[in-house]
Order: sequence, then C-alpha cells, then structure tokens
Amino acid sequence: MAASLRLRLVVYVLLCGLVPWAGVKTVWTLGGAALGVDGESWLRGVESDGDAVYRALAAVGVDLTVLAALLGVFLALGLVHRWGMVFPRWTLPLAGRRVPAFLPLVPAWGVGVCLGVYGVVLLVMVPLILGGVSPRFAPLTPFTSSEGVTWMILFGGLAFGGLGGALVVGAWSYGRRVSPARSRTATRRKQRS
Repeated sequence: MAASLRLRLVVYVLLCGLVPWAGVKTVWTLGGAALGVDGESWLRGVESDGDAVYRALAAVGVDLTVLAALLGVFLALGLVHRWGMVFPRWTLPLAGRRVPAFLPLVPAWGVGVCLGVYGVVLLVMVPLILGGVSPRFAPLTPFTSSEGVTWMILFGGLAFGGLGGALVVGAWSYGRRVSPARSRTATRRKQRS
C-alpha cells in the first residue's frame, strides 16, 4: 500500500530542495562556473582535499555528495511508494518478499533527522547573515565572494533540510503503514469481506 497522494506530494516538494544545490555541484564537476566558482578551481580543490573515490568520480563528472543524495532520494521515494515495501524482481533470492520494516526505517530516521536539523541550521543562518546579525563568511577557496558562500549555504539548507524532511515524513508514513496494529486491522477487514 502506497502513502496517500497528499503525503507523496509533500515528499516530492521537499525533495525539490535538492535541485539548486545538486545543480551547482554538477556544474562545477562538469567544469562550468557558478556562484563565482569556476569548475577548474573546484576540481583542483577536490584533487588536493578529496580521497581517491571522490577524485575518481569527479574525473568522470560525478560528485560523490550528489550521488549520496540520489541514494537518499531513492530511499525517500521507496518509503512512500508500494515498491518500497516488497523486494523487487532484480533481488533474485528476495524477490517478492516483504521488506523488513527496520531495513528502510533505521537509516531513514537516523539520516533524516540529522540532515533535517543541519538543513534548518543552514536556513536560519542565511537571514541572520543577510540581516547583519551574523557576520558574513569570508570566501574560502574556491569561492571568490562572500555572496557565493551565502548562496551555497542557502542551497545546502534547502537540500539537506528538504532531503531530511522527506526522509522523516516518509519514515513516519512507512512506519504507520507497516505497523503490526495496522496489519492486524487490514487482515480482519479482509476476513470479514
């Protein structure tokens, strides 16, 4: 049983927060310029600071953090759709079996709450910076302006807050749909009809 259409729409809207952040990171990875940062400067930073996996993925135009976010999107969507409750056909030994509730719920709650809190903190920082309550961040390499840093903080807040919120909302919905009490009620209804 899938989540209600309204709840799925909430998750979709929350996931849209990833678009600006992932877009900027992808532009940089592909060598383009955004927010005052050119792709070459960003890639030099990845090459000097990143580990081997991060560098290898960046070399072929894939940002590791965007890839990780896509896994989070997959989990969030699985939590609100019917296909997230039963193992798919391509998982041969498990195909057709019910997914144990703890398998998606533990990472969804853990990662969702952490990302959500982090995203909210970032989103609160931006108006404080723009209002002069908090000092502007000095641009660190590869950024060339404090405005670029502020935009990236905003994009990060939307991304992490949105993904975290989508995971928490999806986990809440999934937990309600797979709870033992709901399963017993559904079984009784089927037996009566």
